[in-house]
Amino acid sequence: MKNFYWIDSFDGYPPTMDHAIRVSVDTYENIYPQFTEALGYRFHLVTLEDLRIECGPTLKVVHDQYGNLLEGEGAAYVGLIHPDLQKERKLETLYRIFAYHSRFALLNFTPSHPMVCKDKFSGTSIAQELGLSVLPTCLLDTGSSLQLDHVAIEHALRRYPLFVRPADLTAGLGKKVLHNVEALQKYLRQPPFPGRLYIVQPFIEIEAEYRVYLSGSNIVACRKRRSLREGESCATPPGIAVGSQALATYLNTTYLCVDWIANGSDFWFCEFETGGGFTELSEPFRSRVASAFFRKLTS
Repeated sequence: MKNFYWIDSFDGYPPTMDHAIRVSVDTYENIYPQFTEALGYRFHLVTLEDLRIECGPTLKVVHDQYGNLLEGEGAAYVGLIHPDLQKERKLETLYRIFAYHSRFALLNFTPSHPMVCKDKFSGTSIAQELGLSVLPTCLLDTGSSLQLDHVAIEHALRRYPLFVRPADLTAGLGKKVLHNVEALQKYLRQPPFPGRLYIVQPFIEIEAEYRVYLSGSNIVACRKRRSLREGESCATPPGIAVGSQALATYLNTTYLCVDWIANGSDFWFCEFETGGGFTELSEPFRSRVASAFFRKLTS
């Protein structure tokens, strides 16, 4: 049986993430192995802090228990997002090592657009290029002139409130609604995660969020979530279906999740992921999406 390594870091997150991290770890340890082992891969959850990268006569990724992870054939998934920039850079290095290793399949690697899901501004730019419905979006550098930044943002977006978030983080980290110029200036002076870029958009009262799951360019499931309610499987709204398929075709992915927001009358592209989870889905959609997610293991 080949080895499958799920590599990520679960330390260094704010306490608000504790529950989400526990749920994720439980999923990795108790659900994902069922799918990988059925395909001939023994699942290993590996924390970033337990790995060291060595360059000598050969490149090695060493774990005290598993030895050199690069020996033999196998597959991996490497997380790309972490609030600690040093941990994030190490994850990115590991991602590149596994992505371009001849004997490994990296689940969240898209050859034509590597790491594209990390950059939400690039995602929005791609959606706009494809003619999809997107919100006006500014990319914000908190290290530049405060005066220039807030004047440019007000000119481009035209109205408050605004919604700001890091361009490369997830799970609500750093997200904030800004109701006036004073709040914007304060956010610029004291960003929650210094050293990062931020995206700013008009704030929208969201009636529902949709996540579309695709295998290649084929939609295999859609999940709708209303505020303060559990998500539920649903038919994919036609406009959202067309937009999601256009993104999957453009990115040429084996697996893709596309998120949309809607206010009851209109909808807008939000972001996409090449490795979004599926355990919140009910059957038969859960098994269908799992097959798409682990499809690279069968090739």
